[in-house]
Amino acid sequence: MVIGPKLKIYGMVAGIFVLGASAGAASGYAVANRRLAAVLREDRPGIGDARRMEALASELDLTREQRRQVRQIMERHREENRRLTRAMFEKCGVDLQDLRARVDSEIRVVLTEQQAQRFRDLMEKRGNRFPLGAPGPRFRKGD
Repeated sequence: MVIGPKLKIYGMVAGIFVLGASAGAASGYAVANRRLAAVLREDRPGIGDARRMEALASELDLTREQRRQVRQIMERHREENRRLTRAMFEKCGVDLQDLRARVDSEIRVVLTEQQAQRFRDLMEKRGNRFPLGAPGPRFRKGD
């Protein structure tokens, strides 16, 4: 079968579009993970509070005294807020990990032995990109 020059051009344009969309999605994912990791970092407590404080002060035209009082309130509840936020993300992460494990199991069924090994390697690399730490045990020997 001979492919005409127009079809080749359409194929190249479609390929470029797919690559661009993939690059955009990957960069969006990376930025979102970086922001999430920054919010949940232990060495910079209150970074979210500082942003919220500035937004409140700006939107509500808070006086100095009001800012001081709001800051104290936020500091008083910071640890509880951090604990609950982390628990929320970890709980959500568990559900997502369970779903991914089920999907990965279904995918493995259609793969050859060589593909299954490459798939395991790819999934292990994917696990290293989680901002909250690697997901739980994904693969057992014999999967």
